[in-house]
Amino acid sequence: MTVKERTTRLLKTINKGVWEKEQIIALSLLCSIAGESIFLLGPPGTAKSMVARRLKEAFQDSREFEYLMSRFSTPDEIFGPVSISKLKNEDCYERCVDGFLPSASIVFLDEIWKAGPSIQNTLLTVINEKIYRNGAQTLHIPLKGLIAASNELPAEDEGLEALWDRFLVRVISNCIKSESAFYKMLTNTDSSDISVPSSLAISDEEYAEWQEKASMVQIPRHILEAITAVRHALSRKAKEKDINAFDYYISDRRWRKIAHILQTSAFLNDRDQVDFSDFLLLFFMLWNKVDCIEPILDIVADAVFYDVSRRLNSLIKEAGKDKITADSDDKNTDISQFKIHNHFYTKITNLKGNHFFHIHDYKFLSPHNDTPGVIYDSDYVGGKVVCRLDLSSPFASGKIGQRATNVMLRRIPGGISIDGKPCSLETISTSITAIKRPGFSINENAENLILELNSIRNEMHDRINSITEAGNIFISNDDISLIKKRLANVEQKLSEAEVKIINISSLL
Repeated sequence: MTVKERTTRLLKTINKGVWEKEQIIALSLLCSIAGESIFLLGPPGTAKSMVARRLKEAFQDSREFEYLMSRFSTPDEIFGPVSISKLKNEDCYERCVDGFLPSASIVFLDEIWKAGPSIQNTLLTVINEKIYRNGAQTLHIPLKGLIAASNELPAEDEGLEALWDRFLVRVISNCIKSESAFYKMLTNTDSSDISVPSSLAISDEEYAEWQEKASMVQIPRHILEAITAVRHALSRKAKEKDINAFDYYISDRRWRKIAHILQTSAFLNDRDQVDFSDFLLLFFMLWNKVDCIEPILDIVADAVFYDVSRRLNSLIKEAGKDKITADSDDKNTDISQFKIHNHFYTKITNLKGNHFFHIHDYKFLSPHNDTPGVIYDSDYVGGKVVCRLDLSSPFASGKIGQRATNVMLRRIPGGISIDGKPCSLETISTSITAIKRPGFSINENAENLILELNSIRNEMHDRINSITEAGNIFISNDDISLIKKRLANVEQKLSEAEVKIINISSLL
């Protein structure tokens, strides 16, 4: 049985009777194997404490400590009471730690921000170094994973930043959203207790071995460059107006721990290198405030295509040197470049069948916003006409009839977009080298640029496929869907660049 198969079976077992918390439990297991801590943000009654109880079952001979913090909590309740005999007989101030946090392998601390400074300061060393100073002794504690929870984030200006930074993974724990899952929860009669076979539970020896092997996983150059893209984007975001720079601050120590999480994810997925499916875990490790979550999602998703965007920008810049790219002036509404048919129309060259655009509408279309339009059959032009839906215009009206199709139009350099699809308009061309592409006539340099665009497009799809096919056990379908949305945005930029290259090249 491979490590991935075993981890998958282990997660399936401890997720029994769990609804919409599978990824949280998976991330908690990932953190524990990596020796890191996780923070769950959510209202009461969203199964946060259940996560810790289930996680305990993943390890052999593990001991759990669970406590609900309050402003009246004392160190005795967390770390154990002071030994009276030691204090009386040996004049030694030590705690009896057995049964308390220093003796536990899995710890759950609810409402952690309500604890007093003495508890929080001690937790800094416990979480980061896995040691507890008990009087004159320094105990190396068996802590594997610490799960903290609260329905709020730490208050500002109260000295909680260091403790907050210790929680590497941060996850929102909400109520059940799916109605079907909600009904299953209501009608479930199974006991909440689970039994993990010894063949699946992780022993202390295996735990140490897995941590060592995870540290040997390689982080390839393209992943390091993607991380650099994220760092630069965070730096730019922090400099924006009305933004608190510390909301997007990530310490060097935190980046090192992030890298270790990525390595551990790759190892548990039977890989010896980190890939982009592991990279998506940055979604859960970079936000410091709830308001930062959405920008962080965008930054990480964009970074998945960091090299694609760089190549695309470089290609457009190179094309501009040869005057192949479109005029960047969005105010350019010159229609003299287009070949006119029947006094009022120019042909759309990359749509199946004969489609003609009412050329006088070109200057009325916006390059930034969609304009309502229609497509209708016209015997006058011998095909379909595309025009603005503006019956007050003598050029855009005409007899449209009942078979018209409503569309949204937008002006792009050298063409138009119809419902988001870039369309090139026939231009007056001279000295053109034909490309092996029906309906287009462009020069050789432009053809090479388009071939490069297609190469970029293929690389994007290959990357998405590799993320999907990786089957990363810590990544959800929602995480992948977010990346696919970014793919659609880059696809649109590629299509627009292609139309620009084709139309402008035909003027040379």
